[in-house]
Amino acid sequence: MMYQDVYNEYSFLIKEKTSLQVKLSQLKKGYISTKTIANKKYEYLQYRENGKLVSEFIKKENLSDIKVELDERVEITKKINDIAIRLNKIEAAADILDSTFYRTLITLRRCEVMDSLPQDDRIKSLKFTNAMTALEGIPANEETDKSLYDWTQGNYSFQKSFLNTLRTYNLV
Repeated sequence: MMYQDVYNEYSFLIKEKTSLQVKLSQLKKGYISTKTIANKKYEYLQYRENGKLVSEFIKKENLSDIKVELDERVEITKKINDIAIRLNKIEAAADILDSTFYRTLITLRRCEVMDSLPQDDRIKSLKFTNAMTALEGIPANEETDKSLYDWTQGNYSFQKSFLNTLRTYNLV
């Protein structure tokens, strides 16, 4: 591939961003507020959920761990934003230099999102896809079914399955 180094950097950054987003989703969100009740101070974790402010009491022994998590959240968010800026620059350059290479990068980005799904969500995604293709009357061929099943089990990347399907129909 003509732009192999750029592709490798882009691929690394996409995987790193996805990994950080998964980690971010597992961290506590919000901020710590202190409330004084009957001349005693109490800490609460506050965040918004479905548009409503939620307050959770923080036990003294958990306060430092929650502070660490919130600080880690800030750092990870900054890293994700920095990676997003670099990915956008690479995509913009690729779009100018070579439209085919640009499409390759966009395919990689979209497939990485699918590969980052937990197994339960992969299975749900495949069931939805099967329902939609059944409605349209366009069943997947046996090879595509197998590769997608292998993807749901974590044995095959979505990108390989996607590209093989496109090759089957002479679309790449």
